[in-house]
Amino acid sequence: MSVKRTVAIAVCKASYRAMRMLGRTARALPGKLALKIDGNIIRELGEGHKTIVITGTNGKTTTTHMVQQAIINTYGGAAYDPSSTNLEQGIATTLCLDSTLGGKRKNEWAVIESDEGATKTFLPAMLPQVLVVTNLYRDQVDRYPTWTTARDYIIEAIKKSPDTVLVLDADCQVTASIADAVPNKVVWFGMECAPYDEGVADFDEEVACIKCGAPLDFSRRSFAHLGDFTCPSCSYAHHEADVAITAIGAKREKSCELTLRAYGEEMTMPVNIRAGYDVYNAAAAFAGLTTLGVPVEQAKQALGHFTHAAHRFEIFDVDGAQTRLLLMKNTAGCNQLINMLVSEDSLPTNYVFMLGNEIMDGTTTEWIEGVRWEKLVTPGAKVVVGGPCHEHMRDRLLRAGFDEASMRVQPDYAALVRDIAAQGEPVTVIANCSTIEALRLELVKGYEPIDYWAE
Repeated sequence: MSVKRTVAIAVCKASYRAMRMLGRTARALPGKLALKIDGNIIRELGEGHKTIVITGTNGKTTTTHMVQQAIINTYGGAAYDPSSTNLEQGIATTLCLDSTLGGKRKNEWAVIESDEGATKTFLPAMLPQVLVVTNLYRDQVDRYPTWTTARDYIIEAIKKSPDTVLVLDADCQVTASIADAVPNKVVWFGMECAPYDEGVADFDEEVACIKCGAPLDFSRRSFAHLGDFTCPSCSYAHHEADVAITAIGAKREKSCELTLRAYGEEMTMPVNIRAGYDVYNAAAAFAGLTTLGVPVEQAKQALGHFTHAAHRFEIFDVDGAQTRLLLMKNTAGCNQLINMLVSEDSLPTNYVFMLGNEIMDGTTTEWIEGVRWEKLVTPGAKVVVGGPCHEHMRDRLLRAGFDEASMRVQPDYAALVRDIAAQGEPVTVIANCSTIEALRLELVKGYEPIDYWAE
């Protein structure tokens, strides 16, 4: 037994309990302390776990929640982080909390969400059975200055984990190129139908081939740079998906029914998702679960009873004002939130837009310039702008066409909750990571989230 390891686990557990008593999420600092005491704690506690890791730019938290619910339902438990703290310190916390002081695991399985950059140190430590890469977009340019920066981190990690099976998005040319750099077995997933009934997707821009720079041709395109692509110059081309969504039907407020072709067989399954971009997450989760060995029926059931993570479609009843929290992270992801709102029966009339630039957000906010805010502009729409970067947010919304007379600034989160309570009608909050977390901390002081997905 390692004394260092025991002390690290004890300190992690104690600091976690203390922080939870103060109402904090307590997923980063306890693991940070554990890593300072024992720098090998992830490797030591991760060894022997049956592990699936989910990474990527957008959708990794939702996909992780789908996977962990299926693993828990099927096998009775798993080490996982419900708060989605996906850097090394958060992963260390998850493993310490799932271990005894002597380092004995409580659960055989581990479901780990990992930041793309964290994979280069985390994967070689845990050697997971399966790695799911949801997609790779331009995101947090202060950390990932090019399209391929995050991809290259992931490739570096996979080269040190040669037995890991990769589950890759066939529709994402950046993600798909990982397969060309490593010998690992690959399972492909994708979408072979339109995610929305109407043409609201954001693909009027040209997409350059990451291998040679020539413009890509698309026989089918879902949104952003995703679709069935071919490069006419270097012949880089789309892989056929092993798991593909071929139709989206029975669309309801909270759910839909997916037609899925999996490993040559077609099936249908109800899923608790309603946004077009979440269809990719469902395909990724199903592919990851079945690759890991979860029976098809258990995977289907988990997707049908899936509950979203905090901040994602969470709703609070704030003194009669139904307040919906929508998390934005980058240009492409935010455009898909807007596509979802446009596809609803009617656009919201009360908005809260919040923007921050903490490390978890990415320190630059220029990405909001490419978001199609113009699609949300309607006569009479009322807007409150908040967060540390409210001036940039306000300026962009005014240029989009929102009425200045119907817009006000409220950077104080407690006051913002009071303002929402005074509305007495539905409010849609669109905010990035740090600001939506800060607002939620104020909301939970006086209000309980509604289980939006319960029938």
